[in-house]
Amino acid sequence: MNDKDLRVIKTKKALTQSLYVLLEKEMFSNISVNKICKNAQIHRTTFYKHFYDKYELLHYLFKLTHNAYFAIDIKERLNNPFQILANTFNKDEISRIELKQHGDKEFEKARNNYLIETVKNEFKDNMHRIAIDNSVPPSLVFYVFGAVLTSFLEWKRNENATLSPKEMDEVFHKLINIKAK
Repeated sequence: MNDKDLRVIKTKKALTQSLYVLLEKEMFSNISVNKICKNAQIHRTTFYKHFYDKYELLHYLFKLTHNAYFAIDIKERLNNPFQILANTFNKDEISRIELKQHGDKEFEKARNNYLIETVKNEFKDNMHRIAIDNSVPPSLVFYVFGAVLTSFLEWKRNENATLSPKEMDEVFHKLINIKAK
């Protein structure tokens, strides 16, 4: 499939927009490929020419919506994770989806898998820039980083914490000693 073909671009855009609209209305676990296709006015056969299943489409949507975050240098994201998150995601429409999907285990698992895989690949490419104790296994770093970020955001949501992104960065670095060069 040629990703530069206008028909491919339009089809992927229609399917992505369809999923986005549905995610604002209902839980991901209740959304089927049929619903996505019906909403996009695209035949199921065409869907499967572009995506394996709804999870792959969701992954594609995440990739599109997270581009701004991952375009920022890893040093900035490690040294100021919550300020960067606030600057890239709070303005983004994905925040509405995150709120609607809160508690949907299928959505959360798919999102976490996407983030873990993306961060893992990025950390592998940038381990030479990450300042950690040599005795710490490099493969453990991205798991801990991702888990701590997720835990912080969950804590803030559940506890209605009013820390600013800068204050969250300060607490984060008191708990975990990871910086980028």
